[in-house]
Amino acid sequence: MARGMNTMPTMRRGRTVYTPGPNDKRGLGGFCSVIFLLAILSLPPLILFGSEMARHSRYVALSDAMNSEIVELNHLNGEEVRTLGNSPVNVNSVVPNGALVHGVSSSIDTITSDAQAGIQIPGALALKRKTEYCQWQEIATQQCQTCTRTVKAADNSSKEESYQCNCITQYDYVKTWRDRRINSLMFDQPGAHHNPQRDPMPSRTFVSEDAELTFHEGVGEMIDEVTHRNNGKGGGLKARLDPNMLSSGIRKQPWRKIDFVLNGMAPPPSYFSRLFSFFGMPKRNTRYEPLQMLKDTPYAPAATQDGFAYVGQGGYFFSPYESPSTTSKLFNFFVQYMEGSLFDWQMGDLMPSCTAGDVRFSYQVQDPNKVSVLGQLRSNAHSSGLQITPRIMNRDGSSESSVGLVHSGSNTAQQMIIAEDSDSRNAALFVRALLFLWAIPASRLAGVALGRELGESTFSVQLEGVIGVFATLLGGVWFTIWGTDVGSRDTIIFFVMGAYFGYLSFKSSVRRGGGRWLNAVWCRIGRWANVPPEWRVEDSYVVEGSTRTDSKRL
Repeated sequence: MARGMNTMPTMRRGRTVYTPGPNDKRGLGGFCSVIFLLAILSLPPLILFGSEMARHSRYVALSDAMNSEIVELNHLNGEEVRTLGNSPVNVNSVVPNGALVHGVSSSIDTITSDAQAGIQIPGALALKRKTEYCQWQEIATQQCQTCTRTVKAADNSSKEESYQCNCITQYDYVKTWRDRRINSLMFDQPGAHHNPQRDPMPSRTFVSEDAELTFHEGVGEMIDEVTHRNNGKGGGLKARLDPNMLSSGIRKQPWRKIDFVLNGMAPPPSYFSRLFSFFGMPKRNTRYEPLQMLKDTPYAPAATQDGFAYVGQGGYFFSPYESPSTTSKLFNFFVQYMEGSLFDWQMGDLMPSCTAGDVRFSYQVQDPNKVSVLGQLRSNAHSSGLQITPRIMNRDGSSESSVGLVHSGSNTAQQMIIAEDSDSRNAALFVRALLFLWAIPASRLAGVALGRELGESTFSVQLEGVIGVFATLLGGVWFTIWGTDVGSRDTIIFFVMGAYFGYLSFKSSVRRGGGRWLNAVWCRIGRWANVPPEWRVEDSYVVEGSTRTDSKRL
């Protein structure tokens, strides 16, 4: 008999490890620590460049759409609708070639499916399969003492530095359902907490391949009245929605979880749900479907090949982890013996929790009652109908350079363009905020390369250095991407401001020991990566010249 799905988490106490002496990272660990730190320091400028490129492409595409002629599908009269419906190949007779079209529809005919699981959801424009994995997670808690040591430079000058030593590391393990797989190979006790890496049904988002919208004549609430009056009687302009229009989802349409229950009847709310709703908490927006919709799932590949079955408990499909071969079991027992966990029985082992390697998935759906679309109306080469497709600005076909918008509710074309521009700007602002945080270590590295020690300077000098690096880099990226076409004034201001603040920081920061700038940068990175002193030998700790302070400036 197959195991059922358990949801209770399990906790186990791991080993306590005492490491005397310095807590430096040596050997392969030190090498990996340096490589990881170099990646962290190098990636943000590349991410910024990609983000600003996407922002530029999106701005250009949306600006072109705003300045273009937009045909309102809900404003077409009956004769124009009949012309398009009878002769879709002659689109240009009603809609100018290359023109954008905008429309609002509350008549949405669509079905979105997941063929691998045998699921079909009517009325869904987008369907998301959310997969979860039963996995162990290692939690390491470390407590160290602070010691001091004397480090020497190449010219025999010395300096006192503090470091972590005599560390006690406590390992704990928690097993529960997670949205990603965890590699247990590097665990302190991988044998007792092995995570199988099976992934038969990864998370995926499906969009409707044949969504058909009907655009009735009218404005605002009149569209709903006309739609209700003509329900089942035809009328209005029908057009299919290209799947690429849904690649970015439906803006302002929340994802609703799907639960399959008897007769599709929602269960009565629990006591806590009623209590939370009494205090104004939002109700759970779950979509309930009848169990009869799952009649094809036992014959789908997910069930026949990977053993998935619907178990309910919130709309989950569950596949238990099958026991490995005898050879694998013996090898795992050997690893547990070597790590000392073979006979380490704990209370957590008795808890009815999931088994590491179990997989479950559920579904979420976007099924709006009314949508607003902005795209390009074309005749469908594969059928006799019309199709709304994204308008591509560049040859790369990226989502940033195309205009194919689907928003929930009734929105004008201008409102849709402004909302998309706001989303693009907010995404760019988020990356810029992360770059400002990156500028903190970057400014200190730049100071080290120039013979300055920002970390020992006053807060105002450190802030000047951070603003200098941030504004100079951002201004340079803007100039590279935008040039002098748009926002040249902001670009020049940012670049000049960054150079000015960088100069102030350089003149006012604390001087450090001399030497080669590349070696100084390497030694600082090595210190941050916690590698031993013999890996990072400074040229000199002797400070030449005097130090200027804020009080002497101006």
